[in-house]
Amino acid sequence: MTVPIPPLTVDRTDPRYVELSHSDNHRFAVEPEIFFLPSTPDDVVGALQKAVTEGRGVACRSGGHCGQDFVGSPRRDLVLDLHNLNVVGPTTDGHGVRVGAGATVDQVQKALYRRWNAALPLGACSAVGMGGLVAGGGYGPLSRQLGLVVDHLDAVEIAVVDESRTVRLVTARAGDPGDLGELFWAHTGGGGGNFGVVTAYEFRSPEHLATGTMGLPRASSRMHVQKVVYPWAAMDEANFVTVMRRFFEWHERHAEPGTPESSLFATFFVNHSSQGILQLMVQQDADVDPEGRILDEFVAFLTEGTGAVGIPRGGVMSWLTGTRYMSQADCGDVMGARSASKSAYHRAAPTDEHLAVLHRHLHLDHPGQASYVMFNSYGGEINRRAPSDTVVPQRDSVVKSSWFTAWQGAEMDGTQLGWLRGLYQEFFAGTGGVPVTGDRTDGCYINYPDIDLLDTVHNRSQQPWHHLYYKDNYARLRAAKRLWDPLNIFHHSMSIEP
Repeated sequence: MTVPIPPLTVDRTDPRYVELSHSDNHRFAVEPEIFFLPSTPDDVVGALQKAVTEGRGVACRSGGHCGQDFVGSPRRDLVLDLHNLNVVGPTTDGHGVRVGAGATVDQVQKALYRRWNAALPLGACSAVGMGGLVAGGGYGPLSRQLGLVVDHLDAVEIAVVDESRTVRLVTARAGDPGDLGELFWAHTGGGGGNFGVVTAYEFRSPEHLATGTMGLPRASSRMHVQKVVYPWAAMDEANFVTVMRRFFEWHERHAEPGTPESSLFATFFVNHSSQGILQLMVQQDADVDPEGRILDEFVAFLTEGTGAVGIPRGGVMSWLTGTRYMSQADCGDVMGARSASKSAYHRAAPTDEHLAVLHRHLHLDHPGQASYVMFNSYGGEINRRAPSDTVVPQRDSVVKSSWFTAWQGAEMDGTQLGWLRGLYQEFFAGTGGVPVTGDRTDGCYINYPDIDLLDTVHNRSQQPWHHLYYKDNYARLRAAKRLWDPLNIFHHSMSIEP
C-alpha cells in the first residue's frame, strides 16, 4: 500500500529554501514568502484559494526550466511547486494516459515504455517538467514521426479563478464545446502561467498514430543512434557553410509526413570554437529502416566532397536505451549557471551569407562555457496539422533552432548577453534582428522565451512579440484569457494580455 505524501510548506527558515529559490537558470532567483509543494489537485485548489482570497501574488512551476523570470517576477508571495504531482497512470476509462503536471520527461518516457510499450514525442531534456513542456506545445526526437506533444493531448485538468475569486478545478477536453473547448485549445501551445494551474494532462493519440492498447503510439523495438563529432580544426568556413546548408537542404527535401525519412531526427550542436568540436546527434527508427540506410546517407551527405571529418560512435540500441542515449540531462557546465536563449523556426535554408555570419561569431573571442546554436529536425508529422488546429501555428517549418549561452557569475552578464544578442541580431539583420514570418523563417518558440522580443532596440521588425510566437492565433488566446482568467491572476512579462 502506498502511503500518500503530505503537502509540504517551505519558508525562508527551511534549509531547502535556497535550493528551491533557483530554477534551471540561475540568472533569476525565485524568492516568495513560501513554496508550497502539493500532493493532490485538491491541495492546489486549497492553497490557491487562500492566496487569492488574501490578495497574494501566486505562480507555479513544474520542472523549473523556464529560461526567463516568469515564476519569480513580478514579486510572488506563494509559489506552487508541482514536483510531487508526478503520477503517470491510465485514464479513468482506461483508453488513455493521465500524467501529473510535475512529472518529468524522463519519468514519463520510462513509465510509458515499461508499463505499456508506448511512446509520446517528448523532449530530449530529461528533467523538464510536463507542466511547462505541454503548455508550450512540446516537441522532441520523435516529433517528425509523431508530431508535437499537444497533437496527442486529450484533456487538461486545471485550477482556475473566476471573477468572484473562487477557485475551482475543471477538466477541459478535446471536442468540448463553448468555453471549455476554448480552455482546452489554449493549452495546446499557449504557454505556461496564463490561465491557471495545470494539475494533470491526459493523452490519447490521433487514430492514425494510436497503434497501442493505451491509445498511444507503440514504441519501436530498436533505434539506430549516432553521435558524430566534428573537430573545429578540420572545419574551415567553406566546409562549415556547406555542411550547415546541407543539413537544411535534407530537411527541406524530406518535410512531408508519413515517409520513411520522417523517422529520422537530428540535433546539430554548433558549438563556439573554444569548445573544440561540433556535435551531431542522430536517431532513426530501426523498425522502419532495419539496415540504417537513411541515417547513413544523411550523415554522409553532410560532408561529402568536403574536408570536414566526422568521428562517429553509437549503433543499434533498444528503444529506451537509445532514447536515453540521445537525452540531455541537467548536468555539467549548465548546472548552477546563468544562461540566456533565443529561438527560431526555419522554413528554408539560410543563405550562405547568413551561415558565414554564424561561423564568424562562433570564432569571436568569447569566454562562454556552453555557447552554441542548436539546430533540430522539424517537419514531418508536425506539418500535417493546420496552423489554427492548435495554438502552435508554425506548421510548415523544416528546422527549429535554439541560440544559447551559459556562464558563471553576474559580472559576466554583459559579455555573455552581448555575444548572444550580437550573433542573433546580425544573423537576422535583414528582418529587423528577429526571425519574422517570411520566406525563410516563421517566428519563435514560446518554450524558449526571450523578453528581448518586447524591446524595439532588439526587435526592429514590424512583428510584435506575440505575433512571433502565436501569429494569428493570438486574438483567440486573448479571448480565452478573458473567459478563464478575468482578474489576470496569472501573469508575467510575456503572458497573454487580458
